[in-house]
Amino acid sequence: MSALHVAVDARDLAHDWRGIARYVRAVLTRFAQRGDVVVTLVEPGLFGQRVPRGTDVVWHPWNGTFFDARVPAVVTFHDAVPFRFPAEDPGKRRNEQGPWLRSAATADTFLANSGFTAAEVERFLGVAAGRQTVTQLAVERNVFAPLGDAAALPGGRPYVLFVGAAEPRKNLATLLEAHARAFPGDTVALVVAGGLPPPGARVHALGALEPAELARWYRGARVVAVPSYYEGFGFPLLEAMACGTPALASRATSLVEVGGDGCAWIDDPFDVAAWAAALGRAVRDEALRARLRAAGIAQAAAFSWDRCAAETLTVLRRAAEGG
Repeated sequence: MSALHVAVDARDLAHDWRGIARYVRAVLTRFAQRGDVVVTLVEPGLFGQRVPRGTDVVWHPWNGTFFDARVPAVVTFHDAVPFRFPAEDPGKRRNEQGPWLRSAATADTFLANSGFTAAEVERFLGVAAGRQTVTQLAVERNVFAPLGDAAALPGGRPYVLFVGAAEPRKNLATLLEAHARAFPGDTVALVVAGGLPPPGARVHALGALEPAELARWYRGARVVAVPSYYEGFGFPLLEAMACGTPALASRATSLVEVGGDGCAWIDDPFDVAAWAAALGRAVRDEALRARLRAAGIAQAAAFSWDRCAAETLTVLRRAAEGG
């Protein structure tokens, strides 16, 4: 079998540490270890974004298509946010939805990071389920692991950890209210990693963290809260479970696929009382935390970058062969 020549859109690869970039790095790292695939990175602004001669297939892994090619194209979809939550301004809405629509119109084959995302793509873009392959993501097991250094707040104050961007769908507002209700004396802190919390919020804000530092904060947390009401995959939930940290999550969208039996569930993402009660139990009940810790580690073990990369390569080769 001859080596498959894959051209990859590498637009955010060098500087982005968010979920999609980590996904692309993980897959490409495994491609580099194989003898049956050759990768060329195509960076924006270089050589007019030309795909080199001899390319068999192009992979667009960033939730859309940003340049054309005369060879088969495979696109990875991670969510359908611009369609589920369309911008009010027509110009902004067109710009945000454009790459998704271009993909639906021009790509040969599609990958989706979850069954939920595949259903969203079919609903909003009309891409039939038969044209999509679900390749679930994973985490770096040498980084997100139970053993390792753990972060601590001054004085050893216990904390609840939230990881996520400053987007409404991450539902930090509900968690802020629930945390204040569960711990009115401020005995348990709320630590926020990722996007900045709203002004005046009673939190310990960390900002964006690289994976190794983020893993320290997972391991030091009493519990990780994932109150999102819309996720295409949900890295924070999987990362928490992989680190052996008890997790509470909204029973919503793709989080159900990721969390399985490895976390505790809140049926209504906006139920402040339910969140407050669950936070209180998780922080105070060591037996509960021990059960969630074991269940989370077992659930996280089911997700593999090796499998994700192998499945991705199968789809790329099939597209190149016209299958």
